[in-house]
Amino acid sequence: MAEQTSLQYLSVIVIGAGFGGLAASIELALRGAKVRVFESYADMTKQGDVIQMPANGTRLMKRWGDVLDKIVKISASPDTMTIMNKDGKVLLNQQLHTEFDGFPIVYGHRGRIQQTLHDYAVSLGVEIKWGATVGEIYEDEASAGIVAGGIKYEADFVVAADGVHSKSRSYVVGTVDRPKKSGFAVYRSWFPLQLLQDDPVTQEIAASDKPLFKIWISEDTHGILTTNPALQSATCFVTHKAKDWNLRGDAQEMLACVKGWDSQLRHIIEKIPPDCLIDYKLLWRDPVPKWVSDKGRVCLVGDAAHPHLATSGTGAAQAIEDAATIGALLGKTGKANIQLALKSYEKLRYERTSLTQRMGWETRHVWHQTNWDAVAANPDMLKFPQPAWLLGSDATKYADENFEAVKTSVESGKPFVSTNIPPGHVHEDWTIDTMLGHEGKLADKDFYKTRD
Repeated sequence: MAEQTSLQYLSVIVIGAGFGGLAASIELALRGAKVRVFESYADMTKQGDVIQMPANGTRLMKRWGDVLDKIVKISASPDTMTIMNKDGKVLLNQQLHTEFDGFPIVYGHRGRIQQTLHDYAVSLGVEIKWGATVGEIYEDEASAGIVAGGIKYEADFVVAADGVHSKSRSYVVGTVDRPKKSGFAVYRSWFPLQLLQDDPVTQEIAASDKPLFKIWISEDTHGILTTNPALQSATCFVTHKAKDWNLRGDAQEMLACVKGWDSQLRHIIEKIPPDCLIDYKLLWRDPVPKWVSDKGRVCLVGDAAHPHLATSGTGAAQAIEDAATIGALLGKTGKANIQLALKSYEKLRYERTSLTQRMGWETRHVWHQTNWDAVAANPDMLKFPQPAWLLGSDATKYADENFEAVKTSVESGKPFVSTNIPPGHVHEDWTIDTMLGHEGKLADKDFYKTRD
């Protein structure tokens, strides 16, 4: 097995300073690479609401100095998910893992976690250029680069982490590829818990020392409440049929989505300050197996490669897994064979992320198109997935242990057999249109691939 080598003579350009871009920057900088990040936003936004970071992500972050300790201190780890019908009747109290294999599962503030990653990346020498919109990507056999603000920047390779709206994706895939509507939007909010303390209907939420996780489900709609006692904050979401693009949320319209629902949910919504609420359209892209450009020096990571619905609970962790995989593989190949490392990354990751993307849709579909007779007989069918194949995976170790096999696959064209997916699972390609064809109706249990 090849030894891990220093990347001190490797230069990398990263497009995007979101979770995927910052994670890739950290993993590469830790190995000695020179990393420059180009972000179109003018500065680091502190906005956002809750984001889940499961154990398959936190186990990788454990290597990142004191990053994980800082995140844990400002996050919540609920041990129960209470799933109710729209009237507030409890259908299931699901026990949640608060850790897996000793690694925490946390729910934290998106903006604060992103800031923590940013600060650590900068401490490692990562250079971040703000307000730098990338207008062009180019590469040849020996290098790759971008054009930003009319200036050319060159490196050994480019990591495209420019999110669900990725323009880099079309360059890599070779065809015009735009995000597609999922058919749904979500009212999202993050607000102080104290706003709930004076209302008898909601005061128990504000008074709870334990982090709470409540879900209300009905046809084509679900509501979510989470609390973070460490930050004395709460989130409230309502996922609903989509109308327009991201808009400042209107609490009255949000209430209209849950008209006649449980009074506690409605009282929570009534307390949300107007400036804490947006209506965010949920976008998807079809899973694509091509994440690396033809010349092999530009690769996609995170939402640019595999955007997840929030109901997957693993979008950020998959971006971190991408980053760890690239770092581990380059530690094997060094600068001499970047193309091999990136092509190997694509093979190691595609089948897993195709399945985790699908998991988000399947979970939402079970909640939105509920078979109430089946739930009465078996409430566990509503469970939020937390399988061992997902939470127990170590992307760095997986890349290390499978390097020779995936190298052989890349060089010979023979299939690579993924083992970071459920035992016995056989990969099937799927599209968004396939999923949307099942909206508004019950799906046969054999259609689901992630609900076991």
